[in-house]
Amino acid sequence: MDKQTFIKQIATYVKKYAAQYGIKVCSPIIAQAILESSWGESKLAAVYHNYFGLKCGTAWKGKSVNMTTQEEYTTGTLTTIKDNFRAYSNMEEGVKGYFEFIQLTRYSNLKGITDPKTYLNTIKADGYATSSSYVKNVYALITQYKLTQYDPVKNVDKKVDNVKYSRQAVVDLVESWVGKKESDGSYKSIIDIYNSFTGKLPRSTKMEYGWAWCACTWSALAVALKYTPIMPIEISCYYLIEAAKEMGVWVENDAYVPNIGDAVLYDWEDTGKGDNTGNPDHVGTVTYVNKSAGYFVVTEGNYSDSVKKRTVSINGRYIRGFITPKYDTTKAVSAPVQVAGKSTSTVAHEVIAGQWGNGEDRKKALKASGYDPEAIQAEVNKILNGSAATTDKTQPADQPITKTVKATCGAKKFDRKLAATYTTTANLYCRNDAGKNKKALCLIPKGTKVHNYGYYNVANGVKWLYITVTLDGTEYIGFCSKEYLSK
Repeated sequence: MDKQTFIKQIATYVKKYAAQYGIKVCSPIIAQAILESSWGESKLAAVYHNYFGLKCGTAWKGKSVNMTTQEEYTTGTLTTIKDNFRAYSNMEEGVKGYFEFIQLTRYSNLKGITDPKTYLNTIKADGYATSSSYVKNVYALITQYKLTQYDPVKNVDKKVDNVKYSRQAVVDLVESWVGKKESDGSYKSIIDIYNSFTGKLPRSTKMEYGWAWCACTWSALAVALKYTPIMPIEISCYYLIEAAKEMGVWVENDAYVPNIGDAVLYDWEDTGKGDNTGNPDHVGTVTYVNKSAGYFVVTEGNYSDSVKKRTVSINGRYIRGFITPKYDTTKAVSAPVQVAGKSTSTVAHEVIAGQWGNGEDRKKALKASGYDPEAIQAEVNKILNGSAATTDKTQPADQPITKTVKATCGAKKFDRKLAATYTTTANLYCRNDAGKNKKALCLIPKGTKVHNYGYYNVANGVKWLYITVTLDGTEYIGFCSKEYLSK
């Protein structure tokens, strides 16, 4: 079989099963098959239709064959071993077997990746191959044989040749690291990436495994993707801000609405009064933004000793500022599909974003994927209302304002007759926009006076008045349901 015939045959099955198993890129998998099987001519591939060198492991119950192979456990040193490999009946079964193999938990971070090199870096870091040159060799095949033509989406802007710095690549890579943690040592691969930087490391300092690694995580993204010309790198949050200022990509504004691929810096000692200019304590990468709901999601290294996600209110407390790299693209997506196996928090964020539908349709979709709708709704309520400012103090009519928290969504309708001072008839949330599925800015105590100047929005047939209220010196400007306001 000639090379082009092999590519076309293997690509047919890779495309088929990639779509079924939620894998968004095909070119690296085709290239893996080429490399691992020597164009389908190795004995393992030609006789046993194992095109990816898949070992049996403890979970495999099918046919197998014992063969000799080489592993590079120590860089530059090959060790010959004998092991049991999976055996299949034909090429299609062999390709399907690859996708079944990567359903192992350690490969769950492959789903959603759209950049070929990111996919290879991720699967290598997950322990798929031991060769130190694996990513380089496989990626060379992608380039030489133009295998990206088999990818369902080349990139968000569909201008691969013109895009050098992509937000999507940053999102895909940091998302692939979710779950890496100190307890099993998997976080060390992130530090190793940073220390592999071939240029001069900031302050000539290598990262140590025992140090806080949040800034290192952001910096490792830049190193891995070769984005250091647009992304400042450092292992100190303080010096990271200084580097961002020097590069001209620092935004000193708590209220800035970030884009996917930006970085947010935090100061845990922020009082919430005025713009935060304190010493930074932590940093993460923005991977989802829901402006209408008033929040964004950040993927962070060293969050409780792991790579995890945090939900942050737009213009919320603790925000120190933002790094805004000058990417070549403005578009990026982080819109997961309806599949099983996600955390309750992840699904709740998708529900808020409207990715699971509404009402009974949402409940059915959640149940079909194995989720408890009530548990998901409880998490949704926690996300939307959990960070709302609260108070049990009686509020004087006239009090000095030390800070303003304003909804990122504006009013779209006006009725002069609605302009008035209202009293809340229940403890009432002031939200970022009309609707109970919008982020709560604060919880206004029953009996508090609020002011409206005639502006409002509508959600599900209910008017939500655009109000202003001051609680404990902070002015909140947002939306409250008219059903719980009395003139």
